Amino acid sequence: ARPCPVESIPLQSASGRVLAEDLAAPINVPGFANAAMDGYALRSEGRGVRRGTSFRVVDLALAGAAAQRLDDAAHCAEIATGAVMPDGADCMVQYELTQREGDHIVVQADVPVGHNVRGASDDYALGQHALSRGRMLDAGALGVLAGFGFAEVQVRRRPRIAIVVTGSELQPAGVPLARGQIHDSNSTTLRALLSPYADTLNVIGPVRDERDVLAAVLRDTARDHEVVVTAGGASAGRADFIPGLVRELGEIRLWKVATRPGMPFLYGRIGDANVYGLPGNPVSVFASVLTLVLPVLRTMQGQAPLSRRYAVLAAPLRKSHGRLEWRRGLLSNAADGRRLIHPHAAQGSGMLRGVAESNALLRIDADTRVLGAGAVVEVLPFP
Repeated sequence: ARPCPVESIPLQSASGRVLAEDLAAPINVPGFANAAMDGYALRSEGRGVRRGTSFRVVDLALAGAAAQRLDDAAHCAEIATGAVMPDGADCMVQYELTQREGDHIVVQADVPVGHNVRGASDDYALGQHALSRGRMLDAGALGVLAGFGFAEVQVRRRPRIAIVVTGSELQPAGVPLARGQIHDSNSTTLRALLSPYADTLNVIGPVRDERDVLAAVLRDTARDHEVVVTAGGASAGRADFIPGLVRELGEIRLWKVATRPGMPFLYGRIGDANVYGLPGNPVSVFASVLTLVLPVLRTMQGQAPLSRRYAVLAAPLRKSHGRLEWRRGLLSNAADGRRLIHPHAAQGSGMLRGVAESNALLRIDADTRVLGAGAVVEVLPFP
């Protein structure tokens, strides 16, 4: 996968985007010593304050304004959370630990130096590494960038993606079905899975299984998009035109993988576009996108591969074939804290119920035939 170009976008539009550069703090944050609580700023001459000490309140420090200097150790300043600590003050005591009479307070507990004071670089120091390229910009990262004063941020552009759903038997939702026809679910599934990764997402179809029509659609979409994902027509049947058309219009680099579901998966190129040909079975579409397409789209945006996750199998499994298999299952937490995966009973490649009632895929390696309850397996949570 070739990384997408870098673009600069407003910070307010960057949620979910992928950072394209390493960033260091351009300033100290918060930038000044300030009070961590509401109370009184004290001058202890570096010794701390003993319980029972009395101070005269001579100033009020509110957030956003500087307080006057405390030159007298017998004086204090009332201070609000986040307000600048007065010069000369080296600790503060919250209201709850004081007793006030008129313009005097008496401290009701020992107060060490630095107590309830946030330093000028407590969050970030000038030049400190803050965020790494490849980081998805979530609420925490965006808050950090806003605190640095950034109005724009450099991110990887997301690819232009086209979805081409094929099948003469498919009808859109709301259209009455004739015998042998089914409603198209692949368009909706693919839109939900791919839209978070797309700059633009164009859904075409259902397209009838007619070679000339499909050829024109593939030619046009490959010209205008960086990624083309097809669903259906990727196998070797009489009406499976996708492999021949990709070969004719461009090149096939991979066709058929030893996995279940999703064996007819195809990868090729038409011009500058990556083409991913998926089987037409709805579960095969879902599993192929999670395991083979989304990792590419993450890489194109500069994200690191997902770290592997594991769970304990809650029920025994058997398989009779020599392919890697991804089964649907429900992740949950046991009372002892273990993560469990419960295999779903509906594992057919046309049974979307098994997807809707699950939240993860579980991996069974090619050379594995039997797994007992309690075995540790790799899992891939749904997005």
